[in-house]
Amino acid sequence: MKRLAFLFLALVCAFHVYSQDIDECRKVVNIAIDAVNNHSTDELKKHLSSDFTCAGKSGAIAIKVMELLVTQLDEHISDIRKISEQQENGTLTLVYDFNYSKKLGHKNATFVFNANNQLKQLELLSVQVKTLDKKTDFETPAQEIITVPMEIQDNMIVVTAKLNGIERKFIFDSGAQSLYLNSRYFGKDTINSISGAKSVNSSISGQDIIPIDSFDFYGIKTQNKDFVMSDLSHLLKDEGIYGLIGYQVVKDYDWLFDYANKTLTLIKPDKTADYINKMQYTTYEIPIQMTSETSHIPFVKGKIGTEEVSLGIDCGAAANLLDIALFDKLKNNLTDITTTELAGVSTQKTDVQKASVKSLALGKKLFENVSTVFNNMNHLNSRWENKIDGLIGYEILSKQKTIVSLRNKKIIFIQ
Repeated sequence: MKRLAFLFLALVCAFHVYSQDIDECRKVVNIAIDAVNNHSTDELKKHLSSDFTCAGKSGAIAIKVMELLVTQLDEHISDIRKISEQQENGTLTLVYDFNYSKKLGHKNATFVFNANNQLKQLELLSVQVKTLDKKTDFETPAQEIITVPMEIQDNMIVVTAKLNGIERKFIFDSGAQSLYLNSRYFGKDTINSISGAKSVNSSISGQDIIPIDSFDFYGIKTQNKDFVMSDLSHLLKDEGIYGLIGYQVVKDYDWLFDYANKTLTLIKPDKTADYINKMQYTTYEIPIQMTSETSHIPFVKGKIGTEEVSLGIDCGAAANLLDIALFDKLKNNLTDITTTELAGVSTQKTDVQKASVKSLALGKKLFENVSTVFNNMNHLNSRWENKIDGLIGYEILSKQKTIVSLRNKKIIFIQ
């Protein structure tokens, strides 16, 4: 009788614990719903297990995927219905039908909990995750100097390259990490995926990954590789721009910008001094540093009035950019203050302050009446160890022939 009573008591206790587990786990499901509706994962992240997975990825990438899904989904869960509930081998799996009231409609969501009621797996949507190698190597030709014709459109450099064997227009943008493609010219059903690299790009946020057969930029080539794409149709929308050519494509060269003659010359770094001597150029050099060891953005020290500034070099910057935090400090050095719209690779436009900087000194080189916009730099500086105060691009590079040498860590102004 005592054994039967003990067994009955054990069953009651087990049932009580199991019910308690479900209640705690249901609370986490409700937190996930609030996260989607409020576009914030702060509370949900407190309930993740150390081995959390999402969309087939684990660790830091899984958390980034979850954050992106939750914060950028732009949906509202208006109704839920439990489909199934299963406990096995110390885990509890809850499957729900979520009704997204804006666009998605009814979608299944799966929550898997460990014995401590921590969320170890979350599947809000059926999403394929794909890891993108952001350091794709490009094959370089034997020639040591490559001259590339360029056009200038809205202060941006437009060049041509062969994509899948067909000549297309691209914007040359040293601020871009690699080759970056315009989704306007590719089928939307090519790949529905999220990039699992250091940062996470997703079709939900307008970015995706696409495989290409071949790419050839004046002999700089790659084949059968994946690249990020998003809608860039707002950039020179009447020019048929197929994407951006960025740092990884031309990292093995120094870059000579000659806006007057509309040429971009790519020079092997150990041949730059010979090239300058051969052309009999008079030059003025300024040292540059990198924003971080892994970054491709160089910066140079300068002065605006008495204010010292660190300025990143980005040929894709159609206007000079300064951190909005400097606006009040520099007011005595500004004229023609107004408001304008700023748009980058993202289609989102932002109203920003625009002004003309009376004088900007880079070493002994002086630039006057420099058109400049002011915006928050925090989103850029959060990636780098060495913080910068702004970016210089067309407004500086176009005033003379300029060589940017990352390998030799200097910018060379040709008089």
